[in-house]
This record gives sequence, C-alpha cells and structure tokens, in this order.
Amino acid sequence: MKSTKEVQKRRRALLSALSSTTPVYHLFDCIEHVSFFAKDREGVLLAANQYLVKLYEFRTEAELIGHTDFDLLPRRLAEKFRRDDLQIMKSREPATKIVEIFLNRQGIPSWFLTSKYPILSHDGKVLGVMGIIQDYHQRHQTFSNEQGLGRAMNHIHAHFREKLIIRDLAKLCQISLRQFERKFQSYFNLTPQQYIIKMRIHESCDLLSKQKMPIGEIAIELGFYDQSSFTVQFKKTMGLTPLQYRKQFL
Repeated sequence: MKSTKEVQKRRRALLSALSSTTPVYHLFDCIEHVSFFAKDREGVLLAANQYLVKLYEFRTEAELIGHTDFDLLPRRLAEKFRRDDLQIMKSREPATKIVEIFLNRQGIPSWFLTSKYPILSHDGKVLGVMGIIQDYHQRHQTFSNEQGLGRAMNHIHAHFREKLIIRDLAKLCQISLRQFERKFQSYFNLTPQQYIIKMRIHESCDLLSKQKMPIGEIAIELGFYDQSSFTVQFKKTMGLTPLQYRKQFL
C-alpha cells in the first residue's frame, strides 16, 4: 500500500486533471431512485443527473440547468430550500438525511430524503451546494420487506388517519418498544409518530388539490386535533399553509 502522502498526491492529481466534460455525477443514474444536483451560490442549477431531469419533467439536462428552485417550485417551498442552502454555505457543514415532501412541476407531492454538502474550491471558497435526493418510498419498501416489520408498516398505511399507539405497533412486530423505535428511526430518520404525521400531510395534499372539502374537515378526517394543529404541521412540512397550497390549484 502507498504512503498517505503519496496517496493524497495522486488523489489531487486525478481530481485536478478531470475534464469538465467528464460526467462523474451521472454515475448516480446507476442507482435507482436517486437524484443528483449542484447549484452555484445564487441557487442556479448547473448540474443534474437524468433522474432529477425526469422528476422535473424535462427531457434533457441542458433544458433543466439554468433554472432555480423559484422557477420550478411553489415560492414558499423554494424559499425554504434557499434558506437551507444559504445555511449550508454559511456554516460549511453538510445537512444529511433531511426528510421532506418535494413537489414536481405540477405540484404533485412525494417523499424524499435529501442530503446537501457545500461545494468548496481548492482555495477554500464556497462555490455553491450539491446534494442527492433519494426516493423515500424505496426505503419504505426495504423496511416492509424485513421479517415481521411489514405488519407494522401495513397497519400504519391502513390506519394513519386514526389514533395509533406506537407500543401496539411494536407488539405487531414482536419486539420491544425501544427496539422498534430505534430500528424505525434508523431506516427513516424519523420517529414513528413523525412518520404518521407526514403520511397525513401527504394525504392532505391530495385532498386540498382535488376536493372542495373545508380545511377544518380535512384536518379532522386525517386525525389532527383541529384545523390549527393541522395548519402548524402542514406549514412545517410544506413551507406554506393549507390555504396557500390549495390556491395553487384554483
């Protein structure tokens, strides 16, 4: 094995010699349900793999790059992502495994797991932000396929509108409450209760966009205590209120 000094020398030589036309990030296309992006300090998309291109419903990377989140997403959501990016560039620290609902260009929500890192130049300047977005549904499938745990996931997805006792979910898996919560969080980066709330928010997006049901009724239908508590959780997840979200479809 080469010395550490020699390895670092070779590494620097390799990275500095890479051609700008070498699409290293396109390797992410070999991993199902994973998107890659890179933005400059102004939030302009300058690189994206094919999965992200399709997620935004463009045909090619060339059509997507040059846009910002404000061009592609509802303003409140774009503002949230911009705040996250600015914080990462300021702190120079990554933010990993952020569980969030993401919208495509038609406003249809889905769950994703986002990890972002600052892009640094050779002289230490912050050039922007890069990251990956993973399809959260895929993690649910992996979790459900584990022996016994699928029963809890199936129960959550069938009864998330109702009051669920986490201890009862652990009993379905025939493991202790502590084991269940630890294993659940290791897969989803969420507690079981947080997951249930996100299930309700995801369902509410569909009801708000397609039905004229009053927001208060939607809140009760999905198991929230009242409209106020629903609004707090919705804005925390989506970056805008239920009414602001609904207005996008009027």
